[in-house]
Amino acid sequence: MSVERESTRVLPSIPASPGLITSVLRLLAVIDDLPKGATGVLKFGDNGLILLESRKICWAVARSMRLRLTDILRNQSTPPLPREAVEEIYRRCKIDGRPIGEALVMSGLVSEAGLRVALFKHNGEAIAHLAGSGLSPEAFVSHTRTGYDPKFSFSPCEVLAMLGSLDDPARALAAQIELGNTLVPDSFGAAFVRSDTVSGALVIAVDRACDLPVSDLVEVCNWTAGLFDVAHTFDREAALARATWGGRLALVTWRAKDVAYVGVCASRAAAARLVSRLESTAKSSGVIAAAARYGGPA
Repeated sequence: MSVERESTRVLPSIPASPGLITSVLRLLAVIDDLPKGATGVLKFGDNGLILLESRKICWAVARSMRLRLTDILRNQSTPPLPREAVEEIYRRCKIDGRPIGEALVMSGLVSEAGLRVALFKHNGEAIAHLAGSGLSPEAFVSHTRTGYDPKFSFSPCEVLAMLGSLDDPARALAAQIELGNTLVPDSFGAAFVRSDTVSGALVIAVDRACDLPVSDLVEVCNWTAGLFDVAHTFDREAALARATWGGRLALVTWRAKDVAYVGVCASRAAAARLVSRLESTAKSSGVIAAAARYGGPA
């Protein structure tokens, strides 16, 4: 799995607020609650919008944002992309009705990976501003037009993790790499920490295959954190636990320093492979709590 390294030259102008993640969770839950396959625009009046395709976020904008996508794209490169070149492509795109990102990739000024990172930052910032405003969406207007490249759309889980990662970007990047190097086929996962900024688990990284509703993801992380708390009353060195989830899925959770990870496995066989990989790479020397059972989100 390739990991996109985000430039630190331009960070999103995320509004500082101790309740930001809670507000973002509420907004992303609105997206999760839309019908499966929902495609259209979530409107916030004159304050902004979120464009969705199959409940994935393709584009978001908020009136209070300070940075434009072109600014983020320019400053991701070292040295920064020439402003004149970017603005000329932007002018042509306005005339032709062509997406600027696609034109920049075709021009060779930006790679596909670089465009994805820039869109990730831009959309995450917009959603943070919309959530921080305290406004609820006024309407969802569905449409049948599709065609956004899935490489450039993001699940609510990914956006939640991106905003959680701002607490410590280096730690989040290491967690993303750990997930990519550890997860096995038929599994997806997340990394989380405990933080003073939220009540419960702070999600800082997710596998791109993670498609759980954000409320379920946070609930799973909180439950696995509690599982470790119980395990540590018997063995302070416990670093690996395995549980069943609702009779359908299996959870495997492990710890590395202050970061906890959970892998959601589609079968017992996948869970066994993940446990075996963790043991073989000596990432876990503690007990395996194999009898634990998680009923799953309500």
